[in-house]
Order: sequence, then C-alpha cells, then structure tokens
Amino acid sequence: MSFSSVPFCSMGFFWGACCTFIFFALLMKSGGFLFFFYMPSSWVMVDELSLLMEVLVLVVFVISISCSVKDLTSPVKEMSKGLDSSLLFISLPCVLFFCVGGWMLFYFFFEFSLIPTLWMILKWGYQPERLQAGMFLLMYTAGASLPLLMCFLFIVSVSGSDSFGLMVLTEVGQGFSRWLMVPVLLAFFVKLPIYGFHVWLPKAHVEAPLAGSMVLAGVLLKLGGFGLIRVFSLFKMVLSEELLVMSTLIIWGGLLSSLVSATQHDIKSIIAYSSVSHMSLVAVSFLSCYPLAKFAGVCMMFAHGVCSPCMFALAASSYDWSQSRSVSMNKNVLRLFPWFSFYWFSFIVANMSCPPSLNFFSEVLMFSSIKSISLIFILPLGLLCEFTCIYCIFLYGFLNHGGVSPFLKSYSGLSDRYLMSFLMSFLILFFGFFGLDFFLV
Repeated sequence: MSFSSVPFCSMGFFWGACCTFIFFALLMKSGGFLFFFYMPSSWVMVDELSLLMEVLVLVVFVISISCSVKDLTSPVKEMSKGLDSSLLFISLPCVLFFCVGGWMLFYFFFEFSLIPTLWMILKWGYQPERLQAGMFLLMYTAGASLPLLMCFLFIVSVSGSDSFGLMVLTEVGQGFSRWLMVPVLLAFFVKLPIYGFHVWLPKAHVEAPLAGSMVLAGVLLKLGGFGLIRVFSLFKMVLSEELLVMSTLIIWGGLLSSLVSATQHDIKSIIAYSSVSHMSLVAVSFLSCYPLAKFAGVCMMFAHGVCSPCMFALAASSYDWSQSRSVSMNKNVLRLFPWFSFYWFSFIVANMSCPPSLNFFSEVLMFSSIKSISLIFILPLGLLCEFTCIYCIFLYGFLNHGGVSPFLKSYSGLSDRYLMSFLMSFLILFFGFFGLDFFLV
C-alpha cells in the first residue's frame, strides 16, 4: 500500500508509532542496557549512538510524510507517484547504515543512499537546473569516497575481516599514517558537508522536492558525522597538528558560510547555508577528540536533524502561497497565519541555539571544548554566533513583519498534519533537555 493512499487523519498512527519507539528507547536507556548485538557473522552492531540516529531517521521520515502529503496525493501531478517509495528507499539504507558492524557494509550503505536521493532530485525536482544539482551531488560524494574505499580494502587485506570489533582487538588502525587519514576523512567532510566541499548542498536543497530537502537535511548530512565518530573511535585518533590545521580551516569555513547565508534572498538557500555552518561546528567538535565535544556534537546533529527539516517544510508552505522562495515575496505571514508565524519563530530560535533548546546545550558544550584546544578559536566562534543570529533575525523579521506581499494568497488555515508534525518537533527541541543524557551519547 502506497503512502500516498493514506488519509490525512491516519498521520496520527505514524506519530504514535514514532512516539512508542522513542519511549521504548528511553526506557531501555534508563534501565542501563547497552545495545551491543552481534550476529554470528558480526554484521550488526547497535550501540546508544546508533539507537539515537535511528530515532532521528524515524522522526524525520514521519515529518517528511506528514508535510509532503500534498505532493504525494496531488491529482494534477501524476509524476508524484513513486515519491513516497523513494523516501522509504532513502530512509531504509540509513537505518541499516547506523547499525552495521562491518566496514564493507558500512561503506555500501554510506554510498547506496546516494542513488535514491539522486533519483528523487532528477525526477521530482522543480527546475531544469536539477540536472546540474544531481551532477554536483554525484561528483562530490562519489569522488571523495574513493580514498575511503581504498582504506577499507587495505583494512580487510591486513586484518582478514571487516568487523569493527575485530579491528579494535587487532589495532590495525595503529599502522596508519596520520597524513593518510586526511583523504579518508574527506569522504565524511563532503557528506557533512564543510565549507569548500558544500557546493552540492545548496543546489540539491533548492532543486529537490520538499520530502527530498527534509530527508537530506535531517538524515543524510548525519551520515558524515556518524562516520567520523566510527573512524575516530576505531583508529583511536588523538588531537594532532594535522587535525588542528583542519579544525582551523573548518571553523573559518563555517564563519564564511554564515556570511554567505546572511546575503541570500532565497529562503531555502538561507536554511541550506545555515546547515553548513552548524555541521562545521560538529566536525570541529569531533576533531578535537574530547569526549565532551563528541557528546555535544551528537546532540547538535540530532537537534539540527529535527529543526532543519521543519524549516524546509515551512519554506515549502510559503512557496505554495506566494509561488516564490524570495524573502521579499513572503512578507508579514504573522498577520495572515499566526500559528504559522509561531512555528517560524520557534524553529528559528532553536536554529539560533537559544535556551532551553537542545541546540543551546550542545552549542555551549561544543564552544567550551573547542576553546580548550586554543584560545585563538574564540574570535571565529564568537563571530559565527553573531552572524548566525543576524541571518536568523533577518529571516524571521522579513517573513513575519512589514507590508503584506500582493503575491501572498489567502489561506484559511494550516492542516492538522502540519500542526501535529511541528508540535511534536517543537516538544522534542524545547523539552528534550529533561532527558539530556539520552542525546549526549
């Protein structure tokens, strides 16, 4: 049965299943259980980090289905058939990616998620430029992952197995040169992405349909961060001169992405460049090799994975009403749609890392850890926070204040599926600090 045939009222079933899974995960973690399951062939390894990422995949999948029902059920667009299946084929490999126990399956699912994403952009993209966006996505992600494949093949040839557990016992990673790890980490940096390798991300976000933008921002960008954690833990990496140079470049790249985001007038481009700046902080947190920074980076990945898809859903609704993604064409939503404006405010505040959101706690811990590396990082970190506030205030101020744009259509109200999705995301972001130990893993 296709998701496009599911009535709107049944979206409560999806949210009920999602909440049940989250409650089960919280119950198991509070009971002190460690999730390490190994099949006889050592193909499966699920720990607390994997469990958190799988919860994120489920939440983003439900939000994407709830907010893109109009795309799935539109009687005018016959081309929309199959969009729900593509969304499922993107989410399923990501679930498997987070729980595999071997390097080769890890690499397979890491790259396999590219295929349905590329197909979704090429078939259901809005503009003819989707061909260019698909080409950039393919070139950057596939090209940067070739050194990663060579590294994995070397590991298999030396250890005789691709199991994570066996590699930890044999300490194969101790024989790697520190400089040899730089091209290996490049594959994960492109997937995050960091500034300089981010060109494919804004193009993919702008040209992808709503469901594609939501799953891309919520799940696919987290594959790079998860891969960094696995590589750093298995290779037992410590802070070195090479990682310090990379951290410096990434921090300044995040600052540049914040500046670029402040100059954009396309709503989706602003959100896409904000993702680059947030993921730059996550990458530097992992490169610092501090346990507290790693916990904070994981929390930021989860918070960004919930906040950013909701912002893309709000931007898609603005496009439906004004037929434009320009900020100037979507003014004064506050007067026409108060609830819509409330959720814009909530998720922009979360994107600015204001308390008591999960973004606030993760960013405070990340800044505390990064400045411990060197006091030189205080200046770019402070500027990054300042420009993040600038483009967030700019986005909210232009969309919710000023004169009403003549291009804005009248609308009776938001549907229940939108309100339910945004409400659940709001509760996770602003009340998740009560269970902060579940996100700091």
